[in-house]
Amino acid sequence: MKKIVFAFLVGFCVFVYDVQAEVAPAPIVAPLRFNVLYAGSVSFNAYKNTGTLENRIDGRFFLPLPTFYLRAELLERNAFPLDGFTAENLNWGAGLYHKGTGSRILYGALDEWGLSARIRNPWIRSAPFVDHHQPVGSDLTQEFSTKKEAKAVLFLASPDIDFFNGAASISGFVSATLDGALNPAFTGGAEVHFTRKTTLRVEGFWTGKELPPRAASGWFSEKFALPERAFHVFAVAFLWMSPWASVSSDWAFSEMIAFGRGVYGNIGVRIGKKPWLFSFAADGAGERFAGSDGSVPGQNARIAGKIERYGKKSSLFRVSTSLRSSGMGDLFEADCDANDVFAASRFERSSTGVYYRFPAQTKLPVRISRISLSADRNAPEGEAPQDAYKGEIGVQWWKLRSSFSCALAGVSGDNSSPYPAPEQWRLDSVRIAGSAAYSIGPFRFGVSVGYTASAKAEIADGSFSVAVQKKRRRFAVKIATSEFPTLWEFTLSGRFEW
Repeated sequence: MKKIVFAFLVGFCVFVYDVQAEVAPAPIVAPLRFNVLYAGSVSFNAYKNTGTLENRIDGRFFLPLPTFYLRAELLERNAFPLDGFTAENLNWGAGLYHKGTGSRILYGALDEWGLSARIRNPWIRSAPFVDHHQPVGSDLTQEFSTKKEAKAVLFLASPDIDFFNGAASISGFVSATLDGALNPAFTGGAEVHFTRKTTLRVEGFWTGKELPPRAASGWFSEKFALPERAFHVFAVAFLWMSPWASVSSDWAFSEMIAFGRGVYGNIGVRIGKKPWLFSFAADGAGERFAGSDGSVPGQNARIAGKIERYGKKSSLFRVSTSLRSSGMGDLFEADCDANDVFAASRFERSSTGVYYRFPAQTKLPVRISRISLSADRNAPEGEAPQDAYKGEIGVQWWKLRSSFSCALAGVSGDNSSPYPAPEQWRLDSVRIAGSAAYSIGPFRFGVSVGYTASAKAEIADGSFSVAVQKKRRRFAVKIATSEFPTLWEFTLSGRFEW
C-alpha cells in the first residue's frame, strides 16, 4: 500500500507541475501558513449512565506555492466516560490538494459522490432528476464511521482549455481508487462549456473485485449461499444542460459469477426557464443488478415528476410526486416481455408533496415563511396499504423563527390505488411537534417539543439548547429528552478554528 500511495503522489506532482507550467510560468512564492479546526462533543445519557465522546481535528497547511495545500484529519468516537483508545475508534486521513484544478490525492475514510455513488443503491436516494447529477468526486469524511473503510484516491483534473477563440472551453478528469484489499475503481470524463449556461458532460466508471462467500441465513432464506466470486460493473453517464432544456442519463451493467448479469438505468428531463421549470425522471434495475460496492439493491422501477415556480424575493412553489413498482424492474431483464410485465405489475409505493416558500419580508412583524404537505403510501402485494400524511408550517414572529407539524400514520382498507386515498382507514399513530429559535447578539436559543400517540404508547419528547457563536468559535449546550420525564441526554459541543 505504501508503494501504491507513493506512486499516486509522484503522478499527482508530475501532473500538477505541468499544469503550473502552463497556467503560471513564474509562480509567486507565498508564505507558509496553516489553519486548524477542532470540533467535538460529549453527550451523556442520564438513564443509561453512558455517553459518547466525539472529536474532529482538521489541519490545513498552505505550501509556499499558492495553489497547493496539505490536509490532515483525525476523527474519534469513544464511549464516555473514557476507557482507553483503540484503532476501531479512530478514522484518520490525509490529502494533497491543488486549488486551481481541484486535483487531489487522498487516503482515509471518504465521502464519495457522483456516478459511482448514484449506482451504489439507487433506492435509498431521491428520484434521479437532472439537478441531482453531480460530477464524480470524493473528499475526506467529516464524521466518524465504522462502516467506511480507508481508501487511496488519485483525482486529476485539467484546467479549462479555450477553443473557438474563447467562445467555448473543455476540461477533463481521471480518477483511480484503491480500497484496503487493492481492488481498483476507475473514473474518467470530460465537460464542454459551449456558453456560460450550456454544458455537456460525459463520464465513465469501472470497478471489479473478489467478493467474499455468503452463507444462507436459514433453510428458507431468500438470500441463498454464494461462493467467493468475481464481480465487476461498468457505468456511463451523460448530462446536457441548457437554458431551456436539460437531459441526464446513467446506465450501469454488472456481472457477478454464480449470480448473473444485471442492468440499472435512469433518465432525467428538465424543460423550461425560470420562473417555471418542469422536471421528469425515471429509473429501474433488474433483479440481478449489483451496485458499485457489490451489494444487490433489488429490482424496482420508479417514475417521478415535479413542477417548480420561482417568484420574487426567493419565493418558491413546488409540487412533486413519484411512483415505484418492484414488478416493473423486470423491464431491465434481458428476456422480458414488456406487455407481460405491464399487465402483471402494479405500483406499490408513492410519495407526493406540495411546498411553498413565501416571499421574504422584513417589514411584517408576524408572517408565514413556508408551508408543506406530503402524503406517502406503501402497499406491498397481499398486505394492507400503509399511509403517512404530514403537514408543516413555518411562522416568523419578529426575530423568533418557529415551525409546527402534524403527522398521521395508518392503514387503509382494500384499496388498489398507489396513492393514499383513504378507504376504511384506521389511524395507528399521530405526532404533533413544534420548534422555535431566537437569536440575539452572539447567543442563539432553541427549543422543541413533540408528542406521539399510538395504540401501544404515548410519548412526549423535547429539547432546549443555547449556543454562543463568534466568527470562528461556537459553543453549545443542549438538554434533550426522548421520553419525558425519564430519559434525558445532556450534550456539550464546540467548534473552534485558528
